[in-house]
Amino acid sequence: MAETRQLRDQASSDAPGLRDAEPLPPGTEAGDPSGDATDHTVWSCAGNLTAIRSIRSRVRGFLSGKGHGDDALDDAELAASELATNALLHSRSGQSGGVMTLFLRSGHGRLRVAVADQGEREGDGGYTREDGEDYGRGRLIVDNCATRSGEYRAGTTHVAWFEIDDPAPS
Repeated sequence: MAETRQLRDQASSDAPGLRDAEPLPPGTEAGDPSGDATDHTVWSCAGNLTAIRSIRSRVRGFLSGKGHGDDALDDAELAASELATNALLHSRSGQSGGVMTLFLRSGHGRLRVAVADQGEREGDGGYTREDGEDYGRGRLIVDNCATRSGEYRAGTTHVAWFEIDDPAPS
């Protein structure tokens, strides 16, 4: 439980590194997708493959409840599942006892999704660049779905995030 709380604290959307994404239009900040009114949720889950379906469901459920359009929902759901899958394959979150944490934010015309994992895998069992030609494809999918994306490390925690501009929400 303490490790989950640590992940939640370290992966907050205001953490350093989130503002290091590609430049945004004037008057827009990556760290605050909604100005002064933001709805958000945080959910931690066991790091196993059954969590991917739950993450997709939580992303779609939360963001559809905030009025986001179907295109943004589809993109957010796909990109979130890619980030979560990467966390399982490449971090300690995918090992026995592992945990990953999902962060969702929705505000005026923008949504943000972040997945925090427990950092580098220990021992054997992870996938590396040499394991196959598909390495890096998930990152390309996220970049195609998102308006902005990035990642950062805070201690041993790794956080991958993306934002989608969506003019549909009221």
